[in-house]
Amino acid sequence: MNQAQQPSQVLGVLIPGGVVRTDFLPTDNSGTKFSLVLSGISGADIASVSELVFFLLPGVNLPTDHGAMLYWQIISTTDQTSMDSTPFSDQGPTMTEFELVGAITNDRPSGSFRTGWATNETLSTAINSVYSSITINLGVSIEHISSIKNIGAIKDNTTHVAKKIAVNLFNFMSSFDDGSGGGGNIVVPKNVFDRWLSRFEAKARVDPNFFMKDQSDVPARAM
Repeated sequence: MNQAQQPSQVLGVLIPGGVVRTDFLPTDNSGTKFSLVLSGISGADIASVSELVFFLLPGVNLPTDHGAMLYWQIISTTDQTSMDSTPFSDQGPTMTEFELVGAITNDRPSGSFRTGWATNETLSTAINSVYSSITINLGVSIEHISSIKNIGAIKDNTTHVAKKIAVNLFNFMSSFDDGSGGGGNIVVPKNVFDRWLSRFEAKARVDPNFFMKDQSDVPARAM
């Protein structure tokens, strides 16, 4: 199957607790670019969406050695009754640059991906603007698997999350070390794990994805 012969319905997306959407529309004649507007959710409700489930429909395969990369962007529509100028109040729809969510392949035909919308500053500004309304536009690009791997869009998510949590714990423990242990040992209070867990849970209530935003996969002490 070549890229131009893809069936009309190839992909699906789901906000957990919502309905499955499969109405991606082609955005060019290549058969490799698609978009879908997340209608039915807007304003502050957008920030509450922490994950998107992205998948190939049953019986559908992508071209050999290719995958589907999922992106998102903000579409802001101005309230025409206001003449004030803000980053999200120019006349006509305003669209931000696309940001990557994740990718799927024939070998991994579905995935649950963190959005990061709860702490995205640009999105927060748009949501809080009284001069415009916003929606989320999803974009899909069918790319060669080598391109997807090069930007790290495909990962063993369970292992990656566990590693991020372990790094967070290690860095917290290291913050108590005064070097008195010697020989690479860390001296910490007896209740350090309870203190870390309380701190971790408190931060996770505000942003469930906070620990994933540390760009380092190496404990600070090891760098």
